Amino acid sequence: MATLATVFYVAAAVIGLVLLATRGSVALLVIGVVGFIVSLGYTGPPLKFVYRGLGEIAVAIGFGPLMLLGAYVVQTRGALALEPFVASIPVALLVALILYVNEIPDRRGDAHAGKRTLPVRFSPAAVIGGYNVAVVASYVAVVVGVVTGVLPVPALLMLLTIPLARRVSSGLAPNYDNPYGLMAFMGVNVRLHLAAGALLLVAYLIVLAVGALAPGVDLFL
Repeated sequence: MATLATVFYVAAAVIGLVLLATRGSVALLVIGVVGFIVSLGYTGPPLKFVYRGLGEIAVAIGFGPLMLLGAYVVQTRGALALEPFVASIPVALLVALILYVNEIPDRRGDAHAGKRTLPVRFSPAAVIGGYNVAVVASYVAVVVGVVTGVLPVPALLMLLTIPLARRVSSGLAPNYDNPYGLMAFMGVNVRLHLAAGALLLVAYLIVLAVGALAPGVDLFL
């Protein structure tokens, strides 16, 4: 596993250097360096984010803003913008919540191994409340983004996933100490992230299609 991980890290570094050489972007360099730090520091010393209750934040940053901003910078040859950052927030929060919920049945083992994850540190009520706050924040980010004109109106399609979020939320308390019962809701939580990401993708495909077929139509408020 260590050898395989090293191979992929080297491959990622080579690809990153090629992109950096062809784009010449300081922003891309910063994104790449931060990405390596977040990835290596997730479990590796001295940072060991997951052992300090920072695993969710590391995952959110890595799978949210870093990925989307990195792709945006590469395609715009160095430009940064607010839109990709805002668009990445719901994806970042929902992918972090996959880790968050998966840590609930592992909290005793994690505590024994010295992993001070959030479910280890906090009470069941606080953990469930944290889930609700984060999932609501993901929808608020989209709504605020659309209302302020940063995101296109079709991004509101992501709100169609609210029933999935409600289902996960309602299943946490009665199954908090029942790992086998919680597994079904863990699966729904993964589907929530996938569906939200897919609907955001559809939203931008609509923007591209409208831009090509009806250039005068503005899908931003």
